[in-house]
Amino acid sequence: MIFLWQQSDWHRLTRYRNKLHHSLLINGQPGIGKREFSFELCQYLLCSEVSEQDNRPCGQCQNCRLFNAGTHPDFHVLTSELESAEGRLSLLTDYSNRYLDSKEREKKTKYSRVISVDQVRGLIERFSTHAHISAMRVALILPADCMNINAANALLKLLEEPPSDSILVLVTATPSHLPATIRSRCMTQTLTTPDKKSALAWLAQHLPEPQIDIALTLANGGPLEARRLFETGFLQHHQNCLNGFAGLAAKQVTPIDLAGQLDKLEFGQLLVWFHRFVAELVKFCVTGVKPYWMESIRIDTQKVSVERLYGLYDRISYYRRITRGPVNEQLALEDLVLAFQRIVV
Repeated sequence: MIFLWQQSDWHRLTRYRNKLHHSLLINGQPGIGKREFSFELCQYLLCSEVSEQDNRPCGQCQNCRLFNAGTHPDFHVLTSELESAEGRLSLLTDYSNRYLDSKEREKKTKYSRVISVDQVRGLIERFSTHAHISAMRVALILPADCMNINAANALLKLLEEPPSDSILVLVTATPSHLPATIRSRCMTQTLTTPDKKSALAWLAQHLPEPQIDIALTLANGGPLEARRLFETGFLQHHQNCLNGFAGLAAKQVTPIDLAGQLDKLEFGQLLVWFHRFVAELVKFCVTGVKPYWMESIRIDTQKVSVERLYGLYDRISYYRRITRGPVNEQLALEDLVLAFQRIVV
């Protein structure tokens, strides 16, 4: 699926179909449709009857039918257990299960956020053979920044000596989290972020009117992320988080109790929220521009050290980076909540 705001990106990338680089790095802000764009691109690369009118996959040839059925033998997807289990795209789950133990995953309460070296080695093995029915083999890796260091090093070997008639498509919202050796061997395509008017118009078709603006704000302007936050109930969680931090600032809630409440939320999403929360507090302290939630949390900003807020922001950044590996989420939350309490109380 190509969204309206991605039309120019699509035409820019596909006008030279037979001259594309063997490794593409698709990046852009979270929630703007990178998954959908990348899947359409992969189908386009495999399609044998591409429409000359709009340069899109035909949807009717054998390659397209197999692709949409989730059974194309020349299309490969590497992703994390968490991404596959969330099922944000059914085809992503279908294809990624070739490289994941879905039965073992179902037994877990916490899914791995890591793309492992074994998955990459499996891809390398399959890429060592010829394409089955298409003119090429295509692999999609997303989020590519979820590869651990061993997986990234293994992929580097494939990037340095790519098999003929093959294309790798890496997708990430944080290309800086990828090793420079990976980025330097890819052609980068940054997808367009829709303007607010376009994003609101799209969301108006999917969300109740009162929720649209707050959802888009929390999603940093990404309309698909805004819809996901609404569908997963995170808008209500957002208010609960605000109430919890308000109680902490007023000394009505202990840090340990608040960390226990927050531990029930998805850790990665919570860190994204906390990052934005602290950034908006810094902006208020520096510029006086009030965030929309300021009325619900009474903080004496005269006592708040901006330097310490920056330190907390960096601490959250650190935890966001290490979530790609094993991390004690409860201890991490307690650390961050205690740090926030020391700043505002």
